[in-house]
Amino acid sequence: MCSFVDLYALGAVMSKLALKAFTDQKKRFFPHLDDGLDGATTEPVPKKQCVSQVLPASRQEELSDCKTLSDVLMRLEKEVPNLKIFTYERLDWLKRASSLPSSANESPIELLKEQTFHSSSKLRPGLQSSVAADKVSVDKIAVIELFFPSVFRAVVSLHPVGSIDPDAVAFFSPDEGGSYLHARGSSVYHVFRHITEHAVTALQYFLGIRPEATLYSLLHWICSYQTLFTKVCSTCGRLLAMDRRLALLLPPVNRTYRHFSPIVTSSTHPISSTKDQSLDAPGAYHVGCFPEDG
Repeated sequence: MCSFVDLYALGAVMSKLALKAFTDQKKRFFPHLDDGLDGATTEPVPKKQCVSQVLPASRQEELSDCKTLSDVLMRLEKEVPNLKIFTYERLDWLKRASSLPSSANESPIELLKEQTFHSSSKLRPGLQSSVAADKVSVDKIAVIELFFPSVFRAVVSLHPVGSIDPDAVAFFSPDEGGSYLHARGSSVYHVFRHITEHAVTALQYFLGIRPEATLYSLLHWICSYQTLFTKVCSTCGRLLAMDRRLALLLPPVNRTYRHFSPIVTSSTHPISSTKDQSLDAPGAYHVGCFPEDG
């Protein structure tokens, strides 16, 4: 039989292992909460993330102009011209989401073809760039919709209304429609469910690193997914890989965010194509290939 001393020692070992596992998970998913202590040492941990987020003086100067929601959206529209941006009051968005046509009644085979290969180039009726012409008063904007035709639709919630403080984000397929399309909703497709889970973690990271620039960083990071079905994995070099848990072939659904820095351009030199972003765009990774420091 084990003595009291043996049981005490075993309990101490188990406690240390549990504490180490918790600390590792916290550092991985919430690096901004690290208090600078590692185990018994009292020496501060090198501020790796902080260094990666230091922007050049020119970029800091440009971002200083994005103090209001109008500034952020107008700049984003100029920098990513192939992106369609829409703004809504919360109730209006719920009506809009419910009115979107859904392809749920289509056959699974045809639906998979359209989602994977983007054979359809038809745009939703009435979708036009609307940041400048939007009739919604800026101080009433509660929802931002980012739409890349044939690629994805992202929904970002703002709280308080009219602020530059995002509190939720979700990704959906362009062919989805229904009341579940909101910033805390979940897509019917595994691809976009994965991306939404990853985006929530990225949002928390941006909030912890630089709260005043969170919306600007998040919206630009979201735009990196315009290459979702064309950019190969930065680790394995493949476009599709088997997700063992789901037994499905998926594209690289993760994008790095810890070292991400928004591309700041002048109004006379917008980002006209994905090639222009190749140097600064975050890496694309399959779930199993994503680096721990991503």
